[in-house]
Amino acid sequence: MKLRQLEALRAIAEAKSLHEAARRLFLTQPAISRSIRELEIELGLPLLTRTARGATLTPFAHQVLKRSQVVQREVGRILEDAATARGELAGRLTVAVTPPAATRALSDALLELVAARPGVRPEIIESRAENIADGLDDGTIDVGIFTQYSEPRTTAFEWRKLYELDIVLSIPAMYRGKRTLSVAEIHALPWLVLDSPDDEAGFVATFFGSHRLALPRQIMRCTSMNLYLDLAMRMEAVAIWSSLARPFLAERERSGRVMLLEVEEPLPRIGMYLAYASEDLLTATAQDFIRRLSEKLAKGPRERASAGLEYDEAD
Repeated sequence: MKLRQLEALRAIAEAKSLHEAARRLFLTQPAISRSIRELEIELGLPLLTRTARGATLTPFAHQVLKRSQVVQREVGRILEDAATARGELAGRLTVAVTPPAATRALSDALLELVAARPGVRPEIIESRAENIADGLDDGTIDVGIFTQYSEPRTTAFEWRKLYELDIVLSIPAMYRGKRTLSVAEIHALPWLVLDSPDDEAGFVATFFGSHRLALPRQIMRCTSMNLYLDLAMRMEAVAIWSSLARPFLAERERSGRVMLLEVEEPLPRIGMYLAYASEDLLTATAQDFIRRLSEKLAKGPRERASAGLEYDEAD
């Protein structure tokens, strides 16, 4: 099996035509057809369905293509390692974060990285923890920084806990109930959540599960952070925040938009985790980024403040 055969398969999948795929790869149509036939002979299965309108991949070919994309990404990382060994400060870096991970330390580390490595091409993606895990597994994400309420139970990637944060609960000011509630009382209220309610590492499953309670009856999940911010101010439901949101919430409490709730029992703390597929396979760019981020976070709580917000010593 050769890389050129996998490249030909990918080009056909994108172009849906042997002729167009050959043009994109600067090959003749007989040459690309020969590459695919050789791969079909080696695998012992057909890879293309040819029609008058063009060519499409068989179901097995789609599986081959998915695996080949991991191979091609690793080849790209080998080339990046070679460039680093030659003294070139370039490369690609894909970092995926959950919203609480968008800290001042992250922003500073990225600014330092691009200044030190002007040829680097970073891509920062905001996502949910479960999507970050998938990206680490399939190689589309180099480094993940995410929050959850229990340690990751997986061998698909390596991880370490960076620190923990307290949890803050809020509800819009239209709520006329008590500020301090028992577990049973807050369980009876509607909830607004970012993560899947069924996620064992999420807040509602962790907190109410520890008290042997089922999930609350009324839960709305919203994965859009902008919409979550709006709903949390206007929908009579309990919203969940990390302590990084205290300045944001304090301002809105002073203006009479929200009420901060207290619970009689301790709330679980949320852990901030750094993860990557394998420490041995990290590129030099990824290693440099992780080193800079770790150094920033080691300076203390100020660096954990949300990027773009002033740090309040009282928080």
